[in-house]
Amino acid sequence: MARVTAFEIPGLTIWFWSNDHEPAHFHVKRRGEWEVKVYFLIDVNEMIEVINGKPNSKTLKQIITLTDEHRLELLIQWQTLRENEQGE
Repeated sequence: MARVTAFEIPGLTIWFWSNDHEPAHFHVKRRGEWEVKVYFLIDVNEMIEVINGKPNSKTLKQIITLTDEHRLELLIQWQTLRENEQGE
């Protein structure tokens, strides 16, 4: 597990699995309440996949806004993790 370095949201855990599958995404959770996947290369209206529970709309908006603002940084970190996992 690698912490997302592009941004932080207090109270939330935001991470990549280093050996995760395509399409590019990261995970966000509030421990014991909910977890979502965020597909950061697609349209903001479609980027959230709820895994369990459900974040409130204010938190979702914050996740989406920060994700949209930091897409390039997220992509670079995703690609770096994938390359390191594959030994390239």
